[in-house]
Amino acid sequence: MSFKVIGKTIDLKSGAHVVYCQASPNKYLEIVGDEFGDFSIQRKRETHKAYKRLKADIIDGSLLPSITLSVKHHLVEKITESIDNTQELEKLLSDHDVVDILDGLQRTYILSDIQKEGISYRDGQELLLEFWLEPEISKLIYRMIVLNSGQKAMSMRHQVELLFLSLQGTIISKVDGIEIIREKESRRRTQPNKYSLNNIASSYHAFITASHETDKENLVAQRLIDEDAFDSTEQELTDQFQEYIKYLKKFFELDQLCWHRYLNPRPELINTEEDGEALSIKRTALEDASAWLGSENVMLAFFGAVSQYLKSGKGSRIDAAIEALLTDTKDDTIVDPLGLVSFNTVKSGLNARKTNVGFATRKLISTGFKEYFREDGDIKLSRCWAVAAE
Repeated sequence: MSFKVIGKTIDLKSGAHVVYCQASPNKYLEIVGDEFGDFSIQRKRETHKAYKRLKADIIDGSLLPSITLSVKHHLVEKITESIDNTQELEKLLSDHDVVDILDGLQRTYILSDIQKEGISYRDGQELLLEFWLEPEISKLIYRMIVLNSGQKAMSMRHQVELLFLSLQGTIISKVDGIEIIREKESRRRTQPNKYSLNNIASSYHAFITASHETDKENLVAQRLIDEDAFDSTEQELTDQFQEYIKYLKKFFELDQLCWHRYLNPRPELINTEEDGEALSIKRTALEDASAWLGSENVMLAFFGAVSQYLKSGKGSRIDAAIEALLTDTKDDTIVDPLGLVSFNTVKSGLNARKTNVGFATRKLISTGFKEYFREDGDIKLSRCWAVAAE
């Protein structure tokens, strides 16, 4: 299996190193690994009939357009140190689990199918690979979100998702104890420190767009929101990312406390003389409480609400409210600090026939948090959910 560096250049705007390589199909598949398509945020596999023709052409030895790969952000500095040592560079870039596929996922599926079917590639058959090494977070964010937008028909949501493939290691290094899982299908959380990469990426998208909706039915409104983010400068996107990390740390701390607080519900919440429906709502609220904060709906709504308040210059209110919530969560005399019994009671009144329940739920959560921020956390969240529904 062959692999060699055939050229290097520098992106003159960002200063990022770009390395061009040739690799045999089998070596390329070894580099990206068996799980290259198992990430929930990747585009799903396409079944377009043109891919059948492409598969036949590859078997016949056709040269494919270059595949673009991004070196994982936390590995960029180490690999860049060897940029002038071609032999070492080849060794590092050809290792397993050092890159993510930015452009070429469908071609990779086809190459993998051919290999699994036991069909041998032709002698001398090579792929062209383009490796991007971007050491600065600000430039990586800017390039992925802004520069790539003019190169392919891709939503900003997907741009952000691809960005977070490369930033995963960086986020883990900045938020002590967090674990980010990449999996095709969402599963129930079994530990408080685990989050799906899809939810993390969605929460950042909500943060930079200041919206809890990432796929609006009103496509014009969504485009205006996205274009406003595209107009951000490199420094603005950098500052936003730093602010996002600040509030992700607070959210992570709150989630840990709430997980352990709600894991064993307080008896006084369950042993009541209330009627069956009210008691059922309480039981449901408590069963789902420990994992509630880490759900996609809550993360979208929370970070969208935080961003809206930051844009209005009211960051101090957010900080005060979050500290108040952390204090309530640590207070054993407060049996339901998130007010989830009240939240589920309000949510149970949503009419599924007249409204999109997912949209209405996100709106309820977002409005509830904004009400809590507005009051500096001086009122309990349980009251905010009722106000949010009015």
